[in-house]
Amino acid sequence: MIRIRGKSIENLNIIILSAIWAFASYFIGTISIGDLISKLKNVDIRSVGTGNPGASNIYAEVGPIYGIAVFFIDIAKGLIITLPVILLGYPTWIATIGIIFFLIGHMIIRPWGKPGGIGMATTMGAGIVLLPVGALIAVLPSFLILIITRRPAYTGVFAFVSTIIAGWLIHLDLIATTTVIILAGAVLVKFQFQYRELDPHQ
Repeated sequence: MIRIRGKSIENLNIIILSAIWAFASYFIGTISIGDLISKLKNVDIRSVGTGNPGASNIYAEVGPIYGIAVFFIDIAKGLIITLPVILLGYPTWIATIGIIFFLIGHMIIRPWGKPGGIGMATTMGAGIVLLPVGALIAVLPSFLILIITRRPAYTGVFAFVSTIIAGWLIHLDLIATTTVIILAGAVLVKFQFQYRELDPHQ
């Protein structure tokens, strides 16, 4: 009976932790670094370029240094949401819940202002933690594709696909692989909705 009670308390603690982590991740998702930086530079990033407050548009419309900064800060968000969970030995599904709630705050329900960008950099950060070897294998070919095509969107799609394939073959982690697939799908859907009315020649 004591063992059962102890197990129940442990499960309850994990549920409480998951709820706290989901809320914290959602809050992080509502913070758009691109919007903050562009406002500091007196640029309305929503009305110039692609209208996306992500790293690529910040790079083009505010400046390369700021675009690179946004890119790495957004990657850091993905690391912050997933890395502590994995390092502390908690179940991978807690990290999955965290990153999903992040995307809800970032892409869909944002209490202040418009939703954020497509979330590619942050989901890349999460992918690095969930499928580290797969992500490492994807780095060099993804970089070459970026140099050749100069299209971050194409690069991101390739990076996700190659990370998923390599990650599954190496890690054989169903939850982590499924999570990265969900992240990739969410980014692609957001991309289609956000850019559907954009002039293709812009």
